[in-house]
Amino acid sequence: MSFLIASLLSLPAVAQEPSPVTSYSLDAEHSTLTWELPATLHTVRGVAPEFSGSIALDPGEESKTVRVRAKVSVRAASMKTGNESRDKTMREKVLEADQYPDIAFELDGVEADWARLAASQPFDARVSGRLTIHGKTLPIEIPVSVNPTADAVVLSGSFPLRWKAYELHDPSFGIITVREPMKVLFRLRAVPDSPVSK
Repeated sequence: MSFLIASLLSLPAVAQEPSPVTSYSLDAEHSTLTWELPATLHTVRGVAPEFSGSIALDPGEESKTVRVRAKVSVRAASMKTGNESRDKTMREKVLEADQYPDIAFELDGVEADWARLAASQPFDARVSGRLTIHGKTLPIEIPVSVNPTADAVVLSGSFPLRWKAYELHDPSFGIITVREPMKVLFRLRAVPDSPVSK
């Protein structure tokens, strides 16, 4: 789900020319990926504790351009809401995690003010890509706040997700109606796979 997003982890590498950093990985232990699903009388809040992400950089001929390849993958069966019965239904009937074990985001493009990277200043960007849930892949755009630090990049933001478009089973029952869209929230820390040269 959200996952999404990992593409921007690569951005600070552009500020160094040439940069020895060609790849980043998500630090899941120090990141959070959560979601909120509106329903009758309450909002269901959940977390995706198991995910990974990778980014590869391909600097362009000009110093202000860079080609980025990235992917984020979430283990569907790991998602939980704190209610064992509800989580069992989510895994078995909604996500069908045995048949569709992964939720994946693959990057297609990044829109950002590349000039701000030289000073390692925080900035906003927009990523576009393909999100796959329940075996169905759809295009998606995600706004991301990027905060470069000395040893990592922190990506944060949120976006609406219309889950019915992914042909998920509607978990509504009785007088409880589950509505769209759900809200995905993320704060992801990415670290370089090799030390950054000073």
